Amino acid sequence: MRKLILAVENSDRRLVSDGRTIIGVAQGSLPDSRITADFRGRYGFLRFSGNLVCSFSGGSFLSSDRKPNLVHLEELLLESPIEESKRDALFEIVSGIVARAGEQRHGATLVIDLNPSPIFISGQQLASPVDLTNEPMLDLAKSLSKVDGALHIGADLSLHGFACLLDGRAIVGENRARGARFNSALRFTAEHENLIVVVVSADRPVSVIHRGADLNASPEWKPLSQPLVQPPTLEEWLISSAETEIALDVQKPEST
Repeated sequence: MRKLILAVENSDRRLVSDGRTIIGVAQGSLPDSRITADFRGRYGFLRFSGNLVCSFSGGSFLSSDRKPNLVHLEELLLESPIEESKRDALFEIVSGIVARAGEQRHGATLVIDLNPSPIFISGQQLASPVDLTNEPMLDLAKSLSKVDGALHIGADLSLHGFACLLDGRAIVGENRARGARFNSALRFTAEHENLIVVVVSADRPVSVIHRGADLNASPEWKPLSQPLVQPPTLEEWLISSAETEIALDVQKPEST
């Protein structure tokens, strides 16, 4: 089975089975009613009639679709003043670059500049911005994301620079364990309000950083310095309530 899978790897061929035996290798359109196991190396997806059911990895089935969590980015774009059509296109552009970086397991940093005129960022500035709605140019941007530094993407859906250096003063909330890429993004967004930085780490989830904060970070639970007060029993609460009512009645002035 494993050897036969290699025969259809990275091709439009499919290994066909009835659930018990291997029927053969097929090519072309698939029947409407089918179960598909889509292998992607160390993980894969299970689909029914073309619809995603779950993912699998390490012998376990998972509810995750393994897509990067860009919900906070989408929310920030919804709140931005850019028009809806550009907003949707910008989200698709960023999602595509982030997905490619995740698939190829390399780090990447994307600066999403929502200013009417993109700010200057030190790095390799392009003489003419590259239109990322053009598929070949978007593919070029995906490759440039491998270069050290950040991609500078404007609200005009264009790439304005690559290998950009993000700097800034130290702020509260930095995490030395996350490395220079993450902390530089925190500092840079703390000093530039109208920017969003998406950081893709090879070994960690995607971070959406805005105004010096990682919006994808889990809230930190801080234990209380004092023990919690034991709640009263129902009997104790009823007695206490009755005593309070009696005390209030005693304090009421008598009517004349």
